[in-house]
Amino acid sequence: MPTPRACDRCIRRKIKCGLQQPDCARCSEAGLPCTYSTERKKPGPRQGSRRRKLVAASASSASIEAQSTPGDQDDALLPLQQDPLAHYQEIVSPDMVDGFNLLQEGVYDFGNFNLQDTACSLATAAVPSNTENMYPGYSIGHQQERELLVHFFNEVHPAIPLFRTGHFLKTYDDGLAERNLLVTIVTLAAKVLGPSFWKSEEVELCMKYLLKTMSAETTSPDIHNGLNLLRLECLLAYYEFHQFPGSSSWMRISSLARRAYTVGIYQIDNPRQFSACDRVTATGEDIEDWRYLFWCIYCLDSYSNISVGTPFVVELECINTALPRISHDQADSSSISASKLFLPDDIGDLWKTAKGVVSAGIMINYNIHLITTTALRHAGYIMRVGRMGKRLHTKITALKVALVALRLSLPSGYLNPARNALAGESCIDHHMRLANILHIHMASLIVSIPHGDDANETEFAQGWLDSLGLCQMIVSVVKQWDNQHSPRIDPAICFIIFSAICLLELHRRSTADPTDPLISSLDQGQHLLLLFLEQFSNIWALPGFLIQQFRRMQDRYGDTRLTYAEVNRLLSRFKAPLHPETLERVSRSSTAVSDMNLAADTILPLDDLWSFGLYDPGL
Repeated sequence: MPTPRACDRCIRRKIKCGLQQPDCARCSEAGLPCTYSTERKKPGPRQGSRRRKLVAASASSASIEAQSTPGDQDDALLPLQQDPLAHYQEIVSPDMVDGFNLLQEGVYDFGNFNLQDTACSLATAAVPSNTENMYPGYSIGHQQERELLVHFFNEVHPAIPLFRTGHFLKTYDDGLAERNLLVTIVTLAAKVLGPSFWKSEEVELCMKYLLKTMSAETTSPDIHNGLNLLRLECLLAYYEFHQFPGSSSWMRISSLARRAYTVGIYQIDNPRQFSACDRVTATGEDIEDWRYLFWCIYCLDSYSNISVGTPFVVELECINTALPRISHDQADSSSISASKLFLPDDIGDLWKTAKGVVSAGIMINYNIHLITTTALRHAGYIMRVGRMGKRLHTKITALKVALVALRLSLPSGYLNPARNALAGESCIDHHMRLANILHIHMASLIVSIPHGDDANETEFAQGWLDSLGLCQMIVSVVKQWDNQHSPRIDPAICFIIFSAICLLELHRRSTADPTDPLISSLDQGQHLLLLFLEQFSNIWALPGFLIQQFRRMQDRYGDTRLTYAEVNRLLSRFKAPLHPETLERVSRSSTAVSDMNLAADTILPLDDLWSFGLYDPGL
């Protein structure tokens, strides 16, 4: 129920308050606690405050003069770039701004206004004594901070689109960016891009501090589910999943997905369920901010559980959040005219949503990415239940038909991995499209291999041949890849490349004639896929870990030739790359973790990747 008096924060900032209870719209958007004081304070300074201020200033001046030296006096006038007031925005955050006790210091009493006193109070409140102590290793200045911020939006943000670029940069330039979120963004950009002006060990120290301290358990209940905090945790989950795969990252993503349920962002277009913000005062851009957050969580939930082989937290049947309709670079929502599009409950209708996305012409690659991720989720379910699932053949058939319809619903030439320069396709759009193609190929690859025990030899041979063709199609996509755009693409596609490498290895070993020309083609394809993973491993630790798994598989089997029956038996025992049993087998091998050619502090020891008692090591 609205209150006739503005909240304390809006009063301090002298801005209009929405008066919502318990939290006004502005505080909710900033992710900060909102309080309403019942005591009304009389404007102007407290009685006697001016006399006390003059006495304190006189004492302080006398103390400074007594301690100063001729050298000190020479340095009294600092150059502009050294003056802390010249760049106080570099360390201003909303909570610091809220710390100005403006109502009690004579804001309305212009007769007592003193520019020098005001400037000193601003400097004291805005500039912490030691920023690096607040965030260990965070030792960069304002100019470097903003440079990394811009690089984040250009180079990293396309992989995990959470913000309106122009809006966030303006918030930062106005000194209103939430500090924890800002430090997380900048540190993530530094970790991915590796700037020369920030030591890698300091970046690593700061990121580990953020992973340890920034979580729902360490924050105030008042901002537990605020937009900025959820964004911050989404960024940390994205980083941890690709840098420290294991139980911690899996739990972080699962916790994030469950909290999305608590605020109803899986039901943004159902007003009765969506409680994250007040729809009466929220703008279209506000709603889209929450929408982008949900779809980023949806993708993280998909990739993490497919790679581990566990059920998804986000259930498709429960989603009532439309696909995004505003580009990150779009200034406002006034130009929205397309109708809302939703993911279907029935996989057979996925093509209809894809066709609607293409017809609307808005955010085509990003929304198709969500559609292909959904197809991959269905394939992940089939891979997870393996040969023991109920109605497995029915689900496989349904997904095969859905994938055919999806391919036919896409624009002409969409599945051609070459860049369409004549149509003006940008490099980033090209690589986003390549990632979508990989999703489709991987889903088709999973369903091409017979999963039932009753498959005869002819059926298996045909499915195995189909899988070879799909692996070669994945290689054709990699041939078009430009490594300079890798930071802009979610590195979860490395799981697809890893699967193709392993299957090509099995195809090589199951080829009857070692002199067959096919062997040379398979070796070349494996080599290209390994180079792809090696390039990604320059940014993330996960691809290096996948390379290690593949090398150990090669060492384990040596030059052994495999029959179709043996290949079938191996496929029946296949587990997801990050499944606890898979990691246990890797940790039992003779090669040590140090052989991964990775820095010791880049990836966790294999024994620590999973701490759950979900499996029997003796199996």
